[in-house]
Amino acid sequence: MKFPHIPEDAPFNEDQRAWLAGFLAGMNSRILANQDAAPQASAVRTPIDILYGTQTGNAEGVAELAAEQFSGLGFAPRTHELDAVEMDTLANMRQAIFVVSTYGEGEMPDNGELFWEQLSASTAPRLESLKYGVIALGDTSYDEFCQAGKVIDTRLEQLGAARLLERVDCDVDFEDPSEQWLTKAQELFELEDAPKGAELAIPAAPAKPAVK
Repeated sequence: MKFPHIPEDAPFNEDQRAWLAGFLAGMNSRILANQDAAPQASAVRTPIDILYGTQTGNAEGVAELAAEQFSGLGFAPRTHELDAVEMDTLANMRQAIFVVSTYGEGEMPDNGELFWEQLSASTAPRLESLKYGVIALGDTSYDEFCQAGKVIDTRLEQLGAARLLERVDCDVDFEDPSEQWLTKAQELFELEDAPKGAELAIPAAPAKPAVK
């Protein structure tokens, strides 16, 4: 970037040139300060939590895809295994996507059992501040198809959370339906307004010396 400068052949005497040089130096410093501040302002992003329960890694892969897609939209995705999330942490979340696989005959995946114990307990907190959606992965060859995702979806609603879009129950070919669901979700989860930055004041120019 080119900064304002005094041309060598400008018709100024020494005092005028010195005054202008000082003024331009201050202005150039302000331009640089504004450039440094701009990336910080644009770095303010809306958190979205992506929680996954997986047995073979499929749900984790979908969670990573969701994080990548929402990051490109200006969100700040935070991915968690279900069992790594305490109830007080869940109660502080505002927007969340749950990607949950079902293990065996309707059971929670290994890294979701403790989470479900807490969520299904009578002591679980109210979740009125949470907006959410659920991607359930399963296998239609089992009777309890996508049961883990279904019960988590129902329990979140019972605790007051707001479902932004209907759960999708994915069979073993889960890629297309989960991606289609994420495309719809991108239109429903909301970016928060970035705080307005204070206007940068331009320093007053130094007093102009008398021309001799």
